[in-house]
Amino acid sequence: MSRPEPTIKHQIELDNGDLYQLLTAPATYVITYKNEPVSIRVEHTSLSGNKYKYRRSSYTELGTAIAQVKRYNKMFNCTDFGYKTV
Repeated sequence: MSRPEPTIKHQIELDNGDLYQLLTAPATYVITYKNEPVSIRVEHTSLSGNKYKYRRSSYTELGTAIAQVKRYNKMFNCTDFGYKTV
């Protein structure tokens, strides 16, 4: 089964040839912890100091959000992660 053709609302082409397209999305799925939206930060320590990276916490595909919730529940050894539809 193939994906349906996206609906393009607006697009621009940059000088380097990149084409940015604004697509419609039926819903956005946000990762939650104990039913509250959260952000996940990863701290990397190095000789030049601490560096932080923030993990994605919103997805346009339901399957991807569900898979990420499962990963976080396994990583944190809990069942408190979930998702909300926005």
